[in-house]
Amino acid sequence: MFLEVNGEALDRLHAAIHEHPQWQWEIDKRHRFTKVAKGVLQLLGRDSESVLGEPIYAFMAPDEAARAARFFDARPGQPFACVISRHLRADGSTVAVEADAVPLQDESGQWQGYRGIAQGVTDIDMAQSESVYRMMAIYNTAPSALCLIGRDGRYLAANAAYAAIHARDPQTLVGCRVEELMPGEGERIRRSLLLLDAGKEVPAHEVAHGERWYEVLANPVHNLMGQVIGITAALMDITERKQAERKLEETNRKLQHYARNDHLTGLYNRRHVDEVLAEEVHRATRSGHPLSLLMLDVDAFKKYNDHYGHLRGDECLRAVATALRKALHRHGDVVGRYGGEEFVAIMPGTDAIGALKVAGAIVHAINALAIPHAKSKYGHITLSIGAATLDVLPHAQIGVEEQCDALLQAADRALYTAKLSGRNAVYGMSTTELAGAWRDLAG
Repeated sequence: MFLEVNGEALDRLHAAIHEHPQWQWEIDKRHRFTKVAKGVLQLLGRDSESVLGEPIYAFMAPDEAARAARFFDARPGQPFACVISRHLRADGSTVAVEADAVPLQDESGQWQGYRGIAQGVTDIDMAQSESVYRMMAIYNTAPSALCLIGRDGRYLAANAAYAAIHARDPQTLVGCRVEELMPGEGERIRRSLLLLDAGKEVPAHEVAHGERWYEVLANPVHNLMGQVIGITAALMDITERKQAERKLEETNRKLQHYARNDHLTGLYNRRHVDEVLAEEVHRATRSGHPLSLLMLDVDAFKKYNDHYGHLRGDECLRAVATALRKALHRHGDVVGRYGGEEFVAIMPGTDAIGALKVAGAIVHAINALAIPHAKSKYGHITLSIGAATLDVLPHAQIGVEEQCDALLQAADRALYTAKLSGRNAVYGMSTTELAGAWRDLAG
């Protein structure tokens, strides 16, 4: 981590160095130590006699010394902050040091060296360190919402844009647990740290807060020893995108609904009923379980429309559809509008006797509606129903499409017979009649 400093940040850096004499050090233009405080000597594990007069590179491995030399050569006489380097202690161990420094000048204003402070990276309290304070000067100039989170899940810093999300002052966030303001994020931070410790990336994720949606990008903050000491997170407001996605999802749901549902009654339309019938016939063929089909027709509906008008006719069909939904309530039962005043019900696992019982109950339910019909001999709306069951057809020997056609044709014949018998009736095809329907279709 390296920060160039100027302006107010440089003033704060001068003050910080002055306020910490126990961590001060000075070097000349050739980067030789001319002053080393006791705290720095303890950090390096050396005494003043072995350090004073020696260049800082003398206490670094060759590759680290070369890197440090390149750093100083690139910006001679410039102040710097948050420079981290590895130093060799007298016992052979390595210590990571964070250094901050300002240039020293003689009376004529000529650059003479540096005065700075140093702290061990592992000893730095991130929430109190001057480096974090300086980092916030940069954070607050960024338009994005940014925050720094420690390994304990508490805020170490946050910029004004991030604090505004929570309607808080940035300083009041420091020390608060993320979980307190954004429930559920505490566990996510723990999982993110496990990924980062393993050297993996944290995938971006979305989070809802209040009435807004944000995309969160998390990255690790490392010390020079490679340890993850925190997480920096950037939040991007994606509310408009989420709203557009929701509108698109709702539009797609409506399109899917209209693609398979009848606009007037809300029941499945003919195309979807045919698709379901093919699926159920195929399933019945494999399992050997019965499958029944009801074809239902509103009696004398044309006369009803002519007498009461089409708006009343639409209301009548919706009332019939509601009654059919209530009567066919088993899981797997499907009812749809097949066209005009005609409906179809598919009943998996229902044999011929069961189909007739259900059909009888439907006729009773429609009668109970007591929808007036002046042109009907019954004085109210009635239904005629034809029933057919797949278990009496030689379905193992014919294809699914042929079985569907045979079942529909058989139910239609049964419906016609119910109409001829006086309407407001149910008729189920016999085994002989169903076999005849199949022969007619095959022939």
